[in-house]
Amino acid sequence: MNALFFAIACAVTCLVYRRAKNQQSTAGATANGNPAVEALAAGRVALAMLAFLFGVGDGSFTSTETPPPKPPAISSSPSPR
Repeated sequence: MNALFFAIACAVTCLVYRRAKNQQSTAGATANGNPAVEALAAGRVALAMLAFLFGVGDGSFTSTETPPPKPPAISSSPSPR
């Protein structure tokens, strides 16, 4: 799930960068800001919003891995014969 959120945030970053770069080239010297910084900020916001909306990191996710088996208890009493 986290990888999906990261991929979506990367896609948002790429889209915002392309759009900001195109707008900067058409606007000429009057454009303010760096398109890379704007795109990274948008990607961070997208990642944060996805994590907030889907509850990543709140402890609600349970792992599908099984815990390692416990070793047998060692008894101090002698075994019956």
